[in-house]
Amino acid sequence: MKKADEMFKELGYLKTENKDISIITYSGNETLIQFFLNTKSIEIASIINMQELQAINEKVKEMQWI
Repeated sequence: MKKADEMFKELGYLKTENKDISIITYSGNETLIQFFLNTKSIEIASIINMQELQAINEKVKEMQWI
């Protein structure tokens, strides 16, 4: 398991992947975070805290978007 996935898991998020439309989704605590792989974009459906932001940043690094 990648470091970002572990960080999200510790925060109570569940990970799902949809390879047909290239989305990785983390859902939990009334927050939905989606990574759109084909456009290299992120959708966040709530206010996030610093730990969630750190997990997002780690995921972006792991996917070599930055």
